[in-house]
Order: sequence, then C-alpha cells, then structure tokens
Amino acid sequence: MRGVVDSSVVLAYLLDEPGGELLAGHDGPFLLSTVNLTEVLTVTMEHDLAPELVLRILNSLSLDHVEHGEDDAIRAARLRPLSRHLGLSLGDRVCLALGQRLDMPVLTSDRRWADLDLGIDVRLIR
Repeated sequence: MRGVVDSSVVLAYLLDEPGGELLAGHDGPFLLSTVNLTEVLTVTMEHDLAPELVLRILNSLSLDHVEHGEDDAIRAARLRPLSRHLGLSLGDRVCLALGQRLDMPVLTSDRRWADLDLGIDVRLIR
C-alpha cells in the first residue's frame, strides 16, 4: 500500500516501536514530507543518532521525500481551524496536507487523527 507517512511512523521504525515494521515491508513507496523529515532528524538526535546515519538508514527503505511547497503550506494552514480542537502540530498538518493533495492514505501512530473528519483517509499503524 502506498501512502504518506507521518514522522511517528518513521520514528516507530527507527526506534524499534510497534507499527514501524510497516516501512520494512515491500508495500511502498511511502512518501514523507521534508518538514516531517526534519522532525524525524530532530527526535533521533535526542536519541544520540546522527542525522547522516538516520538518512542512510532511511535511504535503504522504500521512502521518498517530498518537498514542501506553497500549495502544501496553504493546505496545512487551512487545516488549522479544522484540527485545532485536537491540538495537531504544524508537522501533523503538513503530513495531512500532503495526503490531501496527493489523494493518498496518511499513516500515523497518533490516535487523535482518527477523530478527524477532513475527508482524508487516515490509517493508524497500531
């Protein structure tokens, strides 16, 4: 299954958490916004993993990075009033906006997303 992945999915893979094994399968390619890539690199640095090492690991997966452009910025901004009640972060909205633009399922481990009614196909990995 192709889909847009949230940073939580990539972190689950890198930190050996439940659901992360999805990225190791042959169901890709999966798509990750470069904004969410920044989140992944930031969190993994807090776990003493160098960004260069993390990028080498991610490059071995069926995971493509998608640049965040103006259209994505507008979409993410428009999602703010619709998702404020759940406290979604900028990174969350960026991921959702990418899935919305590409009309693809969005995969996450964040259970709050299941309560969204945005017309975006959200799938929980655990």
